[in-house]
Amino acid sequence: MLRTCYFSLFLLWLLAASASAQIIKGGVTDAKTGQPLPYVNIGVVGKSLGTVSNEHGQYQLTFQESLAADTVRVSYLGYQPRLLTLRQLNAQPNVGLSEAAVGLGEVQVKAKNLFQRNRTLGFTGNSESTTLSLEAKDLGAEIGTVIHVKHKPTKVLNANFNVAYNQLGALILRVNLYRLNADGEPTEEKLLHREVLVNTAVAKGPIMVDFTPDNLIVDEDFFLAIEWISGANATKMHQGLAFSAGLGYANNDIYTRGTSQGAWEKISAGAVLAGMQFKLGFFVAAQD
Repeated sequence: MLRTCYFSLFLLWLLAASASAQIIKGGVTDAKTGQPLPYVNIGVVGKSLGTVSNEHGQYQLTFQESLAADTVRVSYLGYQPRLLTLRQLNAQPNVGLSEAAVGLGEVQVKAKNLFQRNRTLGFTGNSESTTLSLEAKDLGAEIGTVIHVKHKPTKVLNANFNVAYNQLGALILRVNLYRLNADGEPTEEKLLHREVLVNTAVAKGPIMVDFTPDNLIVDEDFFLAIEWISGANATKMHQGLAFSAGLGYANNDIYTRGTSQGAWEKISAGAVLAGMQFKLGFFVAAQD
């Protein structure tokens, strides 16, 4: 009788362990054409559970019973985001996204004497000793900094990211420009009209992304970020990839998140540095 009881308890433990380790496997497609959508952000909003679909639109996400009723956001540039609970995603893991009916707004420019001055906005430091790592829990991890516009409107010509070291080899990164909220924090609203992907194996030095074909004109401060979407794995990201940084009193707010749809967290050097804060080696070339 006792042996039977122990066996029953063991089976219950196995079932519980199996449930806690359940993996959701699915795909994301265009709802109209059925074509797979690559590198879609999928995650529980504001939590540390998320991922990015691969180039074929396929993804895997751990099902956590404690988050079963939480909202999952599935988003891709140019498409309407889908919101559903983690339990619903587990039941129907294949998701179709519909194209957005309204395009992103554009800054209207009429004056002819604009964009005569060249500017560098952000921090250009390329230190290999003072660095900030990408703290990744899964695909979709991001790090970025607020870029303060000197004059409005401003045309953004290119973005630059100073890599202190990359020991991970080939990576696929996505460049994102986000609108800020009233408190100066990044939102989920993107300013770019297209996906900007960077395939790189650069060991150290700058990554430059050209925006001249985009005619990217802004009339507000914005958040410049780089997102890890493929290559390597999360356990190696902290030690394997870092960006140049510095310290100073300038307003250079830095935010990071560990995975897709996670909460943005502000990086601070703390009171020990008497008000000095980190500066991230991300900057843009611009004209105003």
